[in-house]
Amino acid sequence: MREGDDTRNLFSGDTGALVQAGHVHGGVHFHRFAEPVLPVPRQLPFDVPGFTGRVDELRQLDEPFAAGAAVAITVVSGSPGVGKSAMAVHWAHRESDRFPDGQLYVDLRGFDAAPPMPAYQALDAFVRALGGASDRVHGQVDELAASYRSLLASRRVLVVLDNAVDDEQVRPLLPGSSTCAVVVTSRNTLAGLVAVTGARRIALAALPPADAVALLGTAVGVDRLNAEPAAAGELARLCARLPLALRIAAERVTRSPYRTIADLVDQFDAERHRLDLLTTATDGGVAVRVAFSWSYRQLPAAAAGMFRRLGLHPGPEFGVPAAAALAGVPEREARRLLDVLVDAGLLNEVDRERYGFHDLLWLYAVENAELEEATERTAAVRRLLEWYLLMADAADHLLTCRSYCVTLGHTTAAPPPVLFPDRHRAARWCDRERVNLMAAIRQASDCGEHAVAWRLPVALWGFFFLNKPWREWTSALTTGLASARESGDRRGEAWTLHCLREAEFSMHPTGRAIEYVQQALDIFRDIGDQWGVREALSNVGYAHYLQHRPDEALVHLRAALELWRGTDDRWGQAWTLHSLGETYLGLGRWDDAARVLGEALDLFGLIGHRQAEGFALGNLGRVLLGTNRHEQAIDQFQRALAVHDEVGDRWNAARTLKGIGTALHDTGSIEAAADCWRQALTISEDLDDSATADEIRGTVSKLVCSARHAGPGVRRDGHCE
Repeated sequence: MREGDDTRNLFSGDTGALVQAGHVHGGVHFHRFAEPVLPVPRQLPFDVPGFTGRVDELRQLDEPFAAGAAVAITVVSGSPGVGKSAMAVHWAHRESDRFPDGQLYVDLRGFDAAPPMPAYQALDAFVRALGGASDRVHGQVDELAASYRSLLASRRVLVVLDNAVDDEQVRPLLPGSSTCAVVVTSRNTLAGLVAVTGARRIALAALPPADAVALLGTAVGVDRLNAEPAAAGELARLCARLPLALRIAAERVTRSPYRTIADLVDQFDAERHRLDLLTTATDGGVAVRVAFSWSYRQLPAAAAGMFRRLGLHPGPEFGVPAAAALAGVPEREARRLLDVLVDAGLLNEVDRERYGFHDLLWLYAVENAELEEATERTAAVRRLLEWYLLMADAADHLLTCRSYCVTLGHTTAAPPPVLFPDRHRAARWCDRERVNLMAAIRQASDCGEHAVAWRLPVALWGFFFLNKPWREWTSALTTGLASARESGDRRGEAWTLHCLREAEFSMHPTGRAIEYVQQALDIFRDIGDQWGVREALSNVGYAHYLQHRPDEALVHLRAALELWRGTDDRWGQAWTLHSLGETYLGLGRWDDAARVLGEALDLFGLIGHRQAEGFALGNLGRVLLGTNRHEQAIDQFQRALAVHDEVGDRWNAARTLKGIGTALHDTGSIEAAADCWRQALTISEDLDDSATADEIRGTVSKLVCSARHAGPGVRRDGHCE
């Protein structure tokens, strides 16, 4: 054997080590290789001190582990300043023991002054932190991602991807191992990530009121909080209950021992300057505003335009059609743009196809709207106001069944567009848009759109007449009257005066109703509005009836009826007959009352005015009650009550329940009578209808309370004695 043949390959089955030996002297010893020591990254930033609330959301973050999920990817989304990063980091610190192999964290700068961090940069940092090689070339995302996943295999690591901009930035940073968990925070909803990976989403909203106040307390101190609990609650509201705004506001309070929470509330009440005040001493005065701007600047141009236009909406929430009117785009496009804003965390979806801002984002939208050309703003507001007017007018046509709708000049030959399938949908629309409609009336007046400012409250007559929101009714018409007078529109002045008398009829039967309607009648005569003359003349008569002057009432009502009978207008005839019937009721002329009320009922049925049918049925019940036909009166009242319930006429329901109670009392059913009166009183007080409530109490006092031995009475609070 040659000398070189002495060289042997020696293997150890235990170690798998290869040993090459030439000349070996002494003994040969085999050793196991040492296991490599892998780094354990602890990258979480400082936990937010005094973290408050978010109990339900923290529980949702825990759920995948409680359920033994194979993989846990959670997206925490929400508006700027809502506390996404703070909650994610707080939870990560709290649950760090679940991840003994480390916690990775990166701020992806999705919404920041600097550009978003490229995925390869975050991957390179993570690979280095996990002990991997660092000689990577920029842009080799796939290779880096593969190394990253390999390093995480079988390791229990938490990955926090903070402030992500979109799905593409996040996907390469997802581990491949089921032993890891990922929490992503973003102002965007990252819908694609959720759809593709099955990630769970937690959408953060503003803090509940109690938690918002508690967060203020952690910053200003319990003593200062307890000294001003009401001011603290108001400050939380003015900060839209956003953690970022709350912390900045608290910092402003604690700058000086002499500054109170109430002082800051007073400053914040000048709401146009609220964003200026939500700053810290070192951020250049733009903290909350800049947080919003980072999201706004990333919007596509069309979505940014929609955001600005929505700042011109006067109400707290809005639907797709209103947004389309503001932006001047079709509803389909408006819906798409609203979805973009929701996904960006700049708008909240508050109900099905209903949207709204919190107060601070609305102020930011207003600021941006004011940067546009005045002509653009004026055109957008006019489109919105005209849309509300068109819808209100169409609703009024269904609710009142008039042959002539005042606001847009519709006649039977030219009906309004069919915007509602039936009167119930029309009434629901008015009720849902009620706050917006009141705000639109004020906006129209403030911006000089006086024609809309008077027409819109007049167009809401049918809704007001049905629901009787007294103060809103009077306020809207008073605003409309001022606009009509300011613009010199005599027709508008007459119609707002005419409608204002109805609110006075209902609230103050002996008040200024006759003054309003007489002024309206004079103007109608001056401008030659014959429909208005007939309507006002009838209501002058009714005003005399309410002021207990039946002779004058009969003169005017008969004159109006003669004018109406000279036309084919069943609506005008029916209501004048009904007013005549009420006057006969007041005089105790039962046969005359029954005759004209029956004729009015027939005409209401012909024109399909169900609310008025219920009104007439109730008054026919009063005829029967007045002639001591109690059982028939109860049946008639029950028919009327069914119609009131059908159309939602609670005001007339209270009056009819009062009549049923009186009929029951007269037949000896004392407890049943007291129950009816109690229901009627509850409705009247709920509607703030003091006139009807006082009338019910007067009836109870007269019929029951003076004779307690006859049965239980009803006190002022509506309870039996």
